[in-house]
Amino acid sequence: MRINNIDQDALQTLRERGSREGSIPMERHIEGEFRLEGSPMFVAEMKTETTKVIVTADEPKILGGQGVHGTPLSYVLFGVMACFASTLALEASQAGIVMERLNVRGHIYYDLAPVVTDKEGPIIKKLVLEVISDKDLSKVLERAERKCPALFLVKNPIPVEVRQTGGTR
Repeated sequence: MRINNIDQDALQTLRERGSREGSIPMERHIEGEFRLEGSPMFVAEMKTETTKVIVTADEPKILGGQGVHGTPLSYVLFGVMACFASTLALEASQAGIVMERLNVRGHIYYDLAPVVTDKEGPIIKKLVLEVISDKDLSKVLERAERKCPALFLVKNPIPVEVRQTGGTR
C-alpha cells in the first residue's frame, strides 16, 4: 500500500530490520569529471536501483562559469529539498496524514566574498525551507526536520576527508 507515494510495506520491512539489527549502514558513491573547456563544466553519472542518470553542472557566470546548466549549490539545495519532502511525506504517512499536495520552496542565502578573496567568514548564511500542503503538518514537521538525512548533513559537523588519490606526475 502507498500513502503519500511512500511504499508502506517497504517502510515496515526496513523498520523491522532497523529494530532487529540496530543499524542499517548505507553508502553512496559518485564519480564525476570537471571539463576544462566548454559546458557543462562538470558531468557525473548517478546510478539508481533501476537506471543511470547523467547530471551536469556549470558555475554561474559571476564565478567565471558558463551559466548554462544548474549550479552545484542549486543541486545541493535541490537535494536538501527533495530529501526533506520525502522525509516529510514518510512521517505524514506514518501519522495517518494523507496529502493531496506537498510543495517545498527552498531558499539559500550566501556570500561569495570568502570564495573569491582572502576574507574570512561563513559562506552559507541561511537555508530556509517553506512547506505548502493541503493538510496541517505541524505534528510531523519537527520530526521530519530531525530525521531528514540531507538536513542532518547540512546542520551537523561530520568528518570530511579531501585527498588526492591519483593522476599526478
